[in-house]
Amino acid sequence: MAGFLSDDQISKVRNLADTLHNTFARTITVYKNAKKTLIASNSSWNSLYRRTNTGSNSSVEYTEVSQSFTARIYYKDMDSSYLTDDGPSQQAGSQNKVVVPAGTVEITVKEDAYNYLSEARRVEFDGQKFIIESDGQPRGFTSNQFYTFTLSPTD
Repeated sequence: MAGFLSDDQISKVRNLADTLHNTFARTITVYKNAKKTLIASNSSWNSLYRRTNTGSNSSVEYTEVSQSFTARIYYKDMDSSYLTDDGPSQQAGSQNKVVVPAGTVEITVKEDAYNYLSEARRVEFDGQKFIIESDGQPRGFTSNQFYTFTLSPTD
């Protein structure tokens, strides 16, 4: 877009997109795999076999790894949402009529959350836990300003 928009105009568009995101974003909690810590508090602990002399492995402690971010949340309409953008009326004769699970949502996040979500397993908001089903798809007017993930409920 060289020459069509000035740098000032591009900056204003990016700021408006940030304002939109900040206005409608809600807090989500993103969980990575738990951090495993081996505790060798007694002399009978064998770190090679990760067990005590009696065979117990209770000297392992798991620490939850999570962080909170803001995201725009879009609940999918299951009556009209297939895995393509066209919807069911456009797929009348096709064989790929795969319906997405009930409760599927899309979240749109900024780059810092994208970097964390790329290595995460689960997301929680509104009292529900979700599994990350897709890689982040970049979104933005002139550059990758936001990223969209598809999530499905765990229940």
